[in-house]
Amino acid sequence: MEFGLMFFASSQDSLSGNIYDLVKQCAIYGDENDFTSIWIPERHFTEFGGVYNNPAVLHAAISSVTKRIRLNSGSVVMALHDPIRVAEEWAMVDNLSNGRIGLSFASGWNPDDFAFFPENYAKKHQVMYEGIATVKKLWAGESIERLSGNGKMTSIKIFPSPVQKPIPLYSTISGNPEGYKNAGKLGTNILTSLLDQTLEELAEKIKIYRQARSDNGFDPATGKVSLMLHTFVGEDDHAIKEEARAPYCNFLKQNKKIFEGLSHNRGRSNTLDNLPEDELDDFFSFLYDRFATTKGLIGTKETCIQMVRDTEAAGVNEIACLLDFGPRSERVLENLQHLNALKEAANQVLAY
Repeated sequence: MEFGLMFFASSQDSLSGNIYDLVKQCAIYGDENDFTSIWIPERHFTEFGGVYNNPAVLHAAISSVTKRIRLNSGSVVMALHDPIRVAEEWAMVDNLSNGRIGLSFASGWNPDDFAFFPENYAKKHQVMYEGIATVKKLWAGESIERLSGNGKMTSIKIFPSPVQKPIPLYSTISGNPEGYKNAGKLGTNILTSLLDQTLEELAEKIKIYRQARSDNGFDPATGKVSLMLHTFVGEDDHAIKEEARAPYCNFLKQNKKIFEGLSHNRGRSNTLDNLPEDELDDFFSFLYDRFATTKGLIGTKETCIQMVRDTEAAGVNEIACLLDFGPRSERVLENLQHLNALKEAANQVLAY
């Protein structure tokens, strides 16, 4: 099992010093201790996560303090960008990192994010797939035709030429089985989570993905499935779970639009706004007790190792450990040694 490090939701209130120091220090630790990847998201216009509004810029900085760890977007929301600019920006980061980037693409879900391109919201999935095709073409060194400022068509290529060919591509998918089938058809890797599905349900969708790869001429075994899990590993199981409770519940509360947005994407209309504050707190505390044991790596090396075994049995290839869901940055850094011990212990067990 591969282990990566993921960032998604830092609030400036939970960080000390430079708000990007935690990411850089974790990247250096991961680089030195055989973690496979650093995942940086794209989020906009929200205090809880909006510090990650441009993964390409942050990965350009990380590239200068690391040597081996892969620098992945988790994710680029394609419908918020011109795909030419996406290809151009990330080709530069690929050069800065000597060929270590990977791109996961998402369609987006939050209407406010589409302030960049409001016309794309209704057709966001179509725009995403068209954009991926354009990025792949430009990354391969091909030209595309675009209208220039003088009203004439012009031929566009990107510079610098990327180091990696082809580019490692991922599709960011929630719980929709069609997303797994489409990723298989495209031959991309997958970045997913357990926010709106169980591990057992994910295992069935991974089978759909592998079959779709095979049906479309791709080696079914080579596609990588990366699973995001909230992670906080320490020495005492009860103490570490209780330390993570308030930050995790706050993460859920601050990101309740995610759950509402996921419901909206599935044709349901669910809102938590009508719940009184005390009932909302009780609801998220209840969710935490379930999520901490079945949807995360929160506890000790000994209590978390079964979750690693279960994800491996489900067909997951990499766990993307979400670190910054709310614990203080110094505690995240202190506990990296325990996460590293879990990684090493899990792989010793899984080797047999």
